[in-house]
Amino acid sequence: MESEKKSMNEIPWTWADQISTYRFWGIFLFFIFLLLPNVFINYSYSIFTQELNLSASEVGTAVAVRSLAGFGGFWLAWFLIRLKNHYLLYLYSAFIITGLLLVYFILTSVSISIGFFLIGLGFGAVTLAIPAIIAGGRGSSEMFVVSFGLITFYELAVWSSFSNLYGWFFTNSGFRTWILIALIAACIGTILLIPVKATLFNSTPPKREFSLTPRFREPVVVALLCLIPLFNIYYIIRLSYRYHGEVHSINPTPDILSPRAAAWCTILLSILMPVMTSSLNRSLICKLSEGGKSSFYRNWAVILWSILFLPISFALIQSNMNKLIHQS
Repeated sequence: MESEKKSMNEIPWTWADQISTYRFWGIFLFFIFLLLPNVFINYSYSIFTQELNLSASEVGTAVAVRSLAGFGGFWLAWFLIRLKNHYLLYLYSAFIITGLLLVYFILTSVSISIGFFLIGLGFGAVTLAIPAIIAGGRGSSEMFVVSFGLITFYELAVWSSFSNLYGWFFTNSGFRTWILIALIAACIGTILLIPVKATLFNSTPPKREFSLTPRFREPVVVALLCLIPLFNIYYIIRLSYRYHGEVHSINPTPDILSPRAAAWCTILLSILMPVMTSSLNRSLICKLSEGGKSSFYRNWAVILWSILFLPISFALIQSNMNKLIHQS
């Protein structure tokens, strides 16, 4: 009985299993919202010297303390992974919030250094822990690439976006305003973490039962409808939703997202579209091959077009699906 239970707990989560649950979205959004205070801090050094009349050496000391604390976050992240639950993320978030409060209310060089230390410690731990949690340890190498790719992509996106807003933001708002925004962002991120289950991805993945009736569509029409301005946004999201349900009803596999998760990924994580289309087409190809079909669009073509021009990728998937509909 114990060995059977142990084998059940060792069932790995696929990337689709993870992204189809709130556990992924809660942890991911938690990271995104806590990323904002860290970006604000990195762009605020000149503000400390201008608005708070701090010397360059005092600001330099605070920066050095924050950097050293970030390295210390490695051990906090390791400790969280060893415990295999997310409760310590609340503590690390509290470090960041406390650090921001110190900087907001007590404007001295000592309080700023302590605040920077807590922010560096908390964010250092979160930055290392989140990708490790999403990768799961027992998940596939595909999930490892997906998790670190998403974290890196959004970190760069936030940094580049804020660099363009930096001049306008600090010209039209004071020092306390950005600290307040950073505090609100950290609090929202922590609240979004509350529904996440403590077991994270260390338990057996939940069964995902979903299916939609496959529909015959003209591939050329699919591609053209994806090109109509404004309507194409709705249509691509809808197609992504429908395809994941329809393909799953044709050939169920844990590598396919649930329709709802696919729609959210299309909106918020469109960078994953090559992975999503690849999983859909791979499932269709397996079914076509079982039926003796040898004429179908290969996975490399679907992946390539999903990167270069998504409407054609969707048209190829529809073409392969139409062959299975005719076959049945």
